[in-house]
Amino acid sequence: MNPRKEATYRMLSLIAAVIFVLPCVFLVFLTFDINPDDLWQMDSLMEFICAYKNTAILAIAGVLIQIVIALPAGYAIARIPSPKAQTFFLLTCVFFLLLPQQALMLPQYLVLMNIGWLDSLEGLLIMTAFQPWMILLFWFAAKRIDSSLFDSAICDGASNWVLFRKIYAPIVRPYVMIAAFLSIAESWNLLEQPMTFLQSKERYPLSMILMQLSTDNAELKNVLCLLFAVPLMILFCTMVKKIICLLYTSDAADEAR
Repeated sequence: MNPRKEATYRMLSLIAAVIFVLPCVFLVFLTFDINPDDLWQMDSLMEFICAYKNTAILAIAGVLIQIVIALPAGYAIARIPSPKAQTFFLLTCVFFLLLPQQALMLPQYLVLMNIGWLDSLEGLLIMTAFQPWMILLFWFAAKRIDSSLFDSAICDGASNWVLFRKIYAPIVRPYVMIAAFLSIAESWNLLEQPMTFLQSKERYPLSMILMQLSTDNAELKNVLCLLFAVPLMILFCTMVKKIICLLYTSDAADEAR
């Protein structure tokens, strides 16, 4: 690349990074204006703690349910011998991925109302259990695995369960961690589904509590927004290191073979 063009590209990238990071910097500095003693005495603090618990439940239980569904689904689609059948399932996932979430709100609401799970975290978990993007991600991971590994194991008498547990699951671990982080981030920021399916304030997640906070107390809102974002930042930094380590180990093993 031309040195002049490269310098221009770096400058534009730096300006874009500053624009995106600047609101976060203001958020951190504005939190210093609040007195910690006043924070603990505020009525909304207990609501925030309860919402933190609800969000943690949605994030942890949601990612477990979604991976349990999507991991074998991606493997099963990748192992279908018929290209037409495989294409059909992939196009089905793409269709549901492109379908607006708002179009599903009314059917999901009616389903939860009929089974008695409206206004419950369980109902919210069920409605977010199927994630087509995660199935596509695991399908892509399975397709990248050398088919000779499966063929050799099959020749040795391995069953589908052994193929899934001994070959597929260990190799796609970096993809599982990426999917887990994206799923947790999505559950952490859920807003439309809780607004539609939840009525009791004690079941509200963090996103709902922050949305309803009055702007009259800007300092409190800034502190709670910062506390809202900190767990995701810590999780992101932790998982990036592990993902890079796993990818490096996988690449080294491929070169050794």
